[in-house]
Amino acid sequence: MVKRIDAHRTLERKDIALLEKLFDREFRQVSAGESLWREGENADSLVFLQAGWACSARYHKDGSRQLLEIFLPGDVLGLCRIALSDRRTDAVMLTDGWISELPYSSLLELFNESPNTAALLFAIANQRMAMLAERQIIMAHRSARERTAHFICECHTRLLETGATCREEFLLPLTQQDLADALGMSAVHVSRTFSHLAQEGLVYRNQFQLVILDSDRLKEMAAFDDRYLRIVWNDEMSLANADQAFREPPQALQGLLDEL
Repeated sequence: MVKRIDAHRTLERKDIALLEKLFDREFRQVSAGESLWREGENADSLVFLQAGWACSARYHKDGSRQLLEIFLPGDVLGLCRIALSDRRTDAVMLTDGWISELPYSSLLELFNESPNTAALLFAIANQRMAMLAERQIIMAHRSARERTAHFICECHTRLLETGATCREEFLLPLTQQDLADALGMSAVHVSRTFSHLAQEGLVYRNQFQLVILDSDRLKEMAAFDDRYLRIVWNDEMSLANADQAFREPPQALQGLLDEL
């Protein structure tokens, strides 16, 4: 998480220490396909993904599934839906991994102790909403090739931020069906699309290993602009003005949590 944030804005030592304190909890191992929560369940905690890939998903009456968000190591699940009383999606592990759970009530301690770090968490939540908005645009207005190219560019950019990869080669541990559910295509169409991208000299995929052969052309095809991935926030909501900006919210948030 710190690496991802530092890619956009340098954190102060005290903020890093508070994040470490906040997420310094017992981790448990989870397996691919394991449910982290189900739609309709009570929402009372966040999930910190230390290792592995996960997703949020909606299941339809016909048994089909739509993947809405892809979570990578260092991501926090549920942060942008903290005000909701119940889960609006399922959350499922795509690979084996390690997670820890953070009760909503623990956030109040953080808000009181460091308004600047609280502003940072709100900025991360805003980034997640920007990613969802970008996905809506991609799904509605791009071809299968463009959607796939954009998805590859997004995953690669996010992995570069954390140092999970430093080259044009990386692990994309999603099955053919996972990709189909994320991109709004059939599994057969996904296979054909990757074949076309390979024939054009853009990517090479061998099971879960993916190599970007021509990054510039791939980004051009996808019309990929990574600004929506940046974690930014207004200085007026942090640093010197943070104490004033967040003087009252903890009480308001306590009332909200009491209602939940």
